[in-house]
Amino acid sequence: MKVTQLNYGPDIGNTFVLGEEGEACLVFDLGYNKDHRVENYCKRHHPFIAGIFLTHGHYDHIAGLNDLDLDPNTRVIIHRDEEDFLYDERLNGSVGLFGHPFKLTKELPLYFAEDEDEIFLGGKSYTDENGEKKTVGGYLVRVIHTPYHTVGGCCYYLPEEGVLFAGDSLFLHSIGRSDLPGAMPRAFQTSMKKLMKLPENTKVYCGHGPSTTIGEELRYNPYLHEVQ
Repeated sequence: MKVTQLNYGPDIGNTFVLGEEGEACLVFDLGYNKDHRVENYCKRHHPFIAGIFLTHGHYDHIAGLNDLDLDPNTRVIIHRDEEDFLYDERLNGSVGLFGHPFKLTKELPLYFAEDEDEIFLGGKSYTDENGEKKTVGGYLVRVIHTPYHTVGGCCYYLPEEGVLFAGDSLFLHSIGRSDLPGAMPRAFQTSMKKLMKLPENTKVYCGHGPSTTIGEELRYNPYLHEVQ
């Protein structure tokens, strides 16, 4: 499965677009979308965006939301506990940490996810010759709630594709910080245990920096070595 990483500056989180050329795509995190740049990239390569998944509500992962011009059927998914981050400049860090005040003003089709939700998007439905309804294509996304960097931080796991979009929960040989407003440092071990159970060959796309795998992090990430 093709995953394209879009970067727009050192202070902006990675944006990922998942989907083969000519098929519906999913977008993970949207810290930048000036001049509809991410949307225009998707339109050049995909018939439509089936969903936008936000790993958490910090400014550098959501700042592009007000520039969206989406089909009303395109879901924007974020954990329910992150809703306040969309509208609170202190929580999302746009005041103080980033110095660019931001709150969501665009009306978007928000979907508030919960831990272990399974979300299917992008498939095409049809009725076969026997009158049975069937679906082809599409993506099954499993929500893994990983609080600690933020209270409603999530990773999104696609078991069929063997990929995880981790946001700031897990980096190459490192982890996200837990000293910002809304963080839950005591939840770290519980959250990491969820990720450590995934197959070792799972490709991990991180909110900042390069990608990694679960196996790589089990072997070389010193923070995971502390998990009991």
